Amino acid sequence: MTPFKSNKISLNNENISEQLRAARKAKNLKLADIAKKLNISRKYLEALEKDEYDKLPPGVYGKNFLREYAVFLGLDYGELAKIFTAENQIKQHGGRQELFSKQVVKGRNFMAAPKIIKSAVIIAAASVCFIYLGYRLEKIVSPPDLSIYNPMENLITEKNSLQVVGKTEKEAQIIINGELVLSNTAGDFNKTINLKNGINIITITASNKYGRDNTIVKQVLVK
Repeated sequence: MTPFKSNKISLNNENISEQLRAARKAKNLKLADIAKKLNISRKYLEALEKDEYDKLPPGVYGKNFLREYAVFLGLDYGELAKIFTAENQIKQHGGRQELFSKQVVKGRNFMAAPKIIKSAVIIAAASVCFIYLGYRLEKIVSPPDLSIYNPMENLITEKNSLQVVGKTEKEAQIIINGELVLSNTAGDFNKTINLKNGINIITITASNKYGRDNTIVKQVLVK
């Protein structure tokens, strides 16, 4: 990988994704190399460069990834963090305005054509019932969702312990290396485990009440 100096790069009016992309290309770096260097999944770096924040982990993890990436590229994280917060607020407000506009239009149409709306409501109610039945059936036959935010893929560390952080569906049971781990009402869970020198295999399994399992295996190398 091409060596570089971590000089600060001045910010302009570009959004975060454009600034990150421009800084990386200016240093002639590849996402795969950076992901390996920072121990951050490449898909999260791509999400930052494509302005797809909904693909980032919830909570503080997304901002932490932005901080590490910005510092690595020599960008001013303080300014980027402000833009990151502002862009998220604009997207959220925009979504609320769009929803509100749709509700206003529906109200006017109901007043203008009550008979048509009445029929549409009946059809919509029937559709919702079928969709709900399909959703319940899928829940029965499908394994629970399981996402692991930490550790990253093929993590290399010098520490003798790490925190396993993830999220699953509500009421799903979590087993990490054969040990039951409790999750909160939203399905978030974390567990600190001890590591040994060499390769450590971490097996995380989520099981729902219908007997369906979803298992993720992580490898952590301790030097």
